[in-house]
Amino acid sequence: MRRKTLTLVAALLLVATSFQVALDRTPAGTKGGGGFPSAVSLTRFLGGIRQYLAYVYFIKADKLYHTYGNNQELIAYYILVTYLDPHYVDAYYVACGLINEAGKYREALELNLRGIASNPDAADLYASIAEFYVVEKRYQEAKDAYEKAVELGAKLLSKYTLLKFLAATYGVLGEEEKARQLFLEAVNYNRIRLSTQELEAEDVSVLVKMINGDCDFVLPDGYAGER
Repeated sequence: MRRKTLTLVAALLLVATSFQVALDRTPAGTKGGGGFPSAVSLTRFLGGIRQYLAYVYFIKADKLYHTYGNNQELIAYYILVTYLDPHYVDAYYVACGLINEAGKYREALELNLRGIASNPDAADLYASIAEFYVVEKRYQEAKDAYEKAVELGAKLLSKYTLLKFLAATYGVLGEEEKARQLFLEAVNYNRIRLSTQELEAEDVSVLVKMINGDCDFVLPDGYAGER
């Protein structure tokens, strides 16, 4: 399966590259004439095809992932998606995790960096790269990355999770007051959820426990758990 997958990746990338090279040979300043689409129009059209293929392969890989779990064979599919559509943030995020779990830390880190280069506003990729920095004990860089993720607003990770990760990083760096303020912000975030969202009783119980735990860290008397 792995050989077939890699062959497919190579074939599709070759086709996409061939189209792009052919279009790039159009003389500078040339405009489309005689009803034939210009190089720019064709590029846009092919870009749409590549985005569609990226979507199809991501959905296929995602279904296989949820069916069979963490299978290294799926990495090639996600990598293919990032080449077909460099702005498919979810593919970078999942692929980095799979590659890292496969024991290829450096490759995962490099892919994460490539993802950020193509998507400088992707909060989830900053959160992901922060985890790599924490492993390397590059806490200042981890803090900067988590701050960027909080600022941009992640789609795959909750704000609460980011606030707790950033608070932990502040704690390691000795910035205890900043860490305390973030725990309070996390408390407020969850209290707002309790007040504004229609939640199942089990979800309410989980949120109250999270609020209690965070308040125990920053308040002398903790939090009684009232809504």
